[in-house]
Amino acid sequence: MGVEPDVISDKMAQLRAQYALKIDDHGNHLQALIKRLDGADAAVRGEILKEISDACHKLAGSGATFGFPGVTAHARDMEQMCIEGLKTDFDLGQDQGFSQRLEDLCLRLRQASAHQSPPPGKAPENIPSSRPQLHDSTRKKVLFVMEYTGPTAMQVLLEMDHFGFEARIIGHPAKLLDDLQNNGCVDAIVTGLVFNNDEGVAHAAIEKLRQDPVYQDIPIVVLTTLENMAARLAAVRMGVKAYMVKPVDMADLVDVLDRVTRRSQTEPFRVLIVDDDESLAYHTELVLEAAGMKTRVTADPVNIFEDLDEFSPELILLDLYMPGCVGQELAAVIRQREEYAGIPIVFLSGEADKSKQLSAMEMGGDDFLTKPIHSTHLISSVRIRVTRFRKLRSFMLRDSMTGLFNHTSTKQFLDTEIARVQRSTEKLAFVALDIDHFKNVNDSYGHAVGDRVIKSLARLLRQRLRGADLIGRMGGEEFAVIMPESDLDQAVLVFDQIREAFSEIIFHANETQFHVTISCGVAEFSHHRSATQVSDAADKALYAAKHAGRNQVVKASIQ
Repeated sequence: MGVEPDVISDKMAQLRAQYALKIDDHGNHLQALIKRLDGADAAVRGEILKEISDACHKLAGSGATFGFPGVTAHARDMEQMCIEGLKTDFDLGQDQGFSQRLEDLCLRLRQASAHQSPPPGKAPENIPSSRPQLHDSTRKKVLFVMEYTGPTAMQVLLEMDHFGFEARIIGHPAKLLDDLQNNGCVDAIVTGLVFNNDEGVAHAAIEKLRQDPVYQDIPIVVLTTLENMAARLAAVRMGVKAYMVKPVDMADLVDVLDRVTRRSQTEPFRVLIVDDDESLAYHTELVLEAAGMKTRVTADPVNIFEDLDEFSPELILLDLYMPGCVGQELAAVIRQREEYAGIPIVFLSGEADKSKQLSAMEMGGDDFLTKPIHSTHLISSVRIRVTRFRKLRSFMLRDSMTGLFNHTSTKQFLDTEIARVQRSTEKLAFVALDIDHFKNVNDSYGHAVGDRVIKSLARLLRQRLRGADLIGRMGGEEFAVIMPESDLDQAVLVFDQIREAFSEIIFHANETQFHVTISCGVAEFSHHRSATQVSDAADKALYAAKHAGRNQVVKASIQ
């Protein structure tokens, strides 16, 4: 969960106050260096100018970040003067005004921090990203279904219930807002309204809904017989999220509802910050944590692989200039490890030279953000990159038909989770399950229907389990689930409910209706010594469920 805004505001204010005091120390240091310029020989002069340039470069990148844009402006002017002096290598004895101009800029830099009050600390918008609670916290999503009556309404109610939706029928569009006010939280509206001039009442209801700040963001899904551009355009203009042309398969409708009602990320983004400037790194950490992200800060590039292995970041924010190892070198080193070759690396530096930025990115960077950067821009840049990384990674880790983790990634996750549990006192359950008599389904109704059964089970598992649970398709009709913070009895209870819900789903093949069941084997890691043993124990329990008559959940034997 993101840090409380008031806490962030207080920490930001403290950080700015500490930074203002440090500017005074930097000013004293810069003034002492400037005084040494007069009378220095060419070699020493070059060293002094380089030291002043490096110090001003850091100040230019941090000043505006902490609310002192004047510090950034004057530091950049001083840095540029030093760079020009190093390029021309002129004799300072012939330009008596050089030192004085530097000293004047240094004085303005100090005044900028002394006279300008930084803006009051304001935490960036907090993005809810809390970890799901245990199994009983998952509420059903509520649907309002308009203009359905009789058998159609009953079918919607029954089918939606199996997949984690509670459908409530509304008989007339004019009652929409009243019913919304009386029913509390609603996740989506499904309506059969047709977009033409005869549907004035329905149109008026939705227009009124869109004008109400409380309900205007509720997604609307339209089921209609109209397949033309005018109807689709009218739907878009009314803010409709999905437009489906009848006849609509109930499985397709559930897929659409899953998409439009998808809640925010259950797991926060993980960002590794590599920066030797303690104040700037801490500021960046506060900004990202206020946005609901998890962060880790390291100032020592030597420990980078330790941090990568332990923290498993989804993005690395990397300073360009650090003692002992510059950013582009560190990026190249990270890219040498195959498992980290795809992690986004974003340079965050005060370097404004485009050629140097491009040179750094050629060594393994994905983007370059120039300090100072506005907090909202930083958050947006990180969010965009990590979201893309998660999508690309999902293509490699997930089964293409169900969207669940594939066999290889599920086994890898089991190894990782068990390694984590071994370092703590947490529980971990592992469940093996498969579809009973699945060959008969394929033989009787065809592989297309069999695929629909598999996808229905995958969808049910996603909806009934927590975001922290890792669901994998192990092949064919076989599945596995890793359940952190769950013991044997909790897992059995959850999967007995899932087993019962799946057995009640009605599948259709032409004019035929049929039901399918599943069998499950459950093991707890604390009763076994390794990932292989807990997996084998769950498999044996699954086989026992099959031999005992199927459609049941069996606990693994305790070793």
